[in-house]
Amino acid sequence: MRRLRFIALLLLACLCGVVQAEPHRATRLGNPATRFAEPLSTPDDLRRTLAREDLRADVAAILRMSGYLGSLQDFQAALARAEIREVSYPVGARLPAMSTRIQGKAALLHEVLWAGEAPLPAYEFLVESGDRVYRVVTPKACSNFWVEEQQRPRLSLSCDAPEEGLVARPVTLCHRIANTGNAPAAGAALTTLVPAGMELVDPATPAPTDRVTWTLPPVAPGAEQSACATFRPIRAGLASFTTQTSGGLPAATPCTTRIRGIPAVLLEVIDLRDPVPVGQDVVYEIRVLNQGSETLRTLRVHATLEDGQTFLAATGPTPMQRNGAVLASKPLASLEPKQEAVWRITVRADKAADVRFKVDLLAEPFKRPVSETEATLQY
Repeated sequence: MRRLRFIALLLLACLCGVVQAEPHRATRLGNPATRFAEPLSTPDDLRRTLAREDLRADVAAILRMSGYLGSLQDFQAALARAEIREVSYPVGARLPAMSTRIQGKAALLHEVLWAGEAPLPAYEFLVESGDRVYRVVTPKACSNFWVEEQQRPRLSLSCDAPEEGLVARPVTLCHRIANTGNAPAAGAALTTLVPAGMELVDPATPAPTDRVTWTLPPVAPGAEQSACATFRPIRAGLASFTTQTSGGLPAATPCTTRIRGIPAVLLEVIDLRDPVPVGQDVVYEIRVLNQGSETLRTLRVHATLEDGQTFLAATGPTPMQRNGAVLASKPLASLEPKQEAVWRITVRADKAADVRFKVDLLAEPFKRPVSETEATLQY
């Protein structure tokens, strides 16, 4: 028990020591024994110093110790071409780190307090590598540079829309915005154009009605937000949602939804004369109305004559062919929603009978025929 209590006290003492650790105090810079390299007078001095071949390994070591995750090539490219600015740190400033030399070897001190008698002049430049940005700071007096990752947001944007929808049924589109960076993202906005064949339902906007715009509140690091809208398809086809972005949002990939119509058809068969005296003619009118919102394709009409009737003639959008007692139309390629096709078939009443004129309609996408029968009295 005493041993366990001793270990617990020892761990507590270690933790307290970490929390209460004092920063390294720097009062003067430029000591030849601890400076990283010679003092700097101009930005070109900085470029030449950190690019020296004899310092290449030490520079790479400091980059690693500073948490630099980019490539050495990107660092060297920024060193050669990036804008170098002058900065100054006041007395009492806490610096995140500072390179130094310990017995000639490159080392990195974390948490450095500048306790000199005057502000600390330095140079800085930015390095972009991968999806990160780093700030490189180098005091003029000693070249004891350090690297710190810049806090910045990184926004991602994805689009979520159903693969398929139906005419007149609501379709909801949602944009997902995620901040995978380490700083809040403010000012992000996106605008989605209303696709042709769609009406905006929600959010309701007085004007314009051809687009919907979202101005997002700040997105915290690690947080996500959604921007959604609901549309009503008014016709079949491929709806492509095109979105414009600003405020740090990446370009959006268009979302698409295939809108399908709802098939519905009305078949009517009417005898234009009833009853019919034997030896005279009767005209049967066949009306096909596309009541749905999907185009009907490959329409064929089959009419069957009963014994006691003789085929005389036929008119319509496609010709009729006779095969015994069956009349078959040539296929009609398509019938758009709300359009109508009419065939008229003339037959002669050969004998007295209570006949049935049967019509079958075959059309895609229906899997089964649609049938209608008209009764005619021949006397």
